[in-house]
Amino acid sequence: MKAKMFFIAILACILLNPVELFAQRGRTAPGRHPQGKFTERPAERTERPARDAMEYCLSLPDLTEEQQEAIREVRLKQIESSTKHRTEMEALRASKRSLMRGVSEGDVNEVIDKMTALRNTQMKSNVAHHQAIRELLTEEQRILFDSRVMRRPGGRSASDSRGVQSPRMGRGRW
Repeated sequence: MKAKMFFIAILACILLNPVELFAQRGRTAPGRHPQGKFTERPAERTERPARDAMEYCLSLPDLTEEQQEAIREVRLKQIESSTKHRTEMEALRASKRSLMRGVSEGDVNEVIDKMTALRNTQMKSNVAHHQAIRELLTEEQRILFDSRVMRRPGGRSASDSRGVQSPRMGRGRW
């Protein structure tokens, strides 16, 4: 009888506990920073260089005013080119989706070829932009520029911490 009552009491405790107690907290749980624990104090975090679109690589040491202006001009041209590319790519993605659903008439392979050609020109433009910035720098600055991992704002790379490609991060969603 005691064993039966003990079993019923344990069963009641298990059933009455909320299921959330046993759930694992995900990466986006409240109170958890997505990149993990902060190792620096808030005062130190404010001293980091800005990662704004126009502050791109301006945190290199000993940049002259001429270098900063030239980098801003090159960067502005690249942003303009990237915006045009993004707009064209979004239009091609939309037409590919409508072709694949059978909403409109046409050849999906032609759209895919256009997307590939557009991506090819964008990649070449990115390399030319990188080389244009390198030409503006001194030898010491080039060494630092080449050694840096150019990351996206917020410190995210194209894959998560396990090296798995995330659908909302990375290159090309075609």
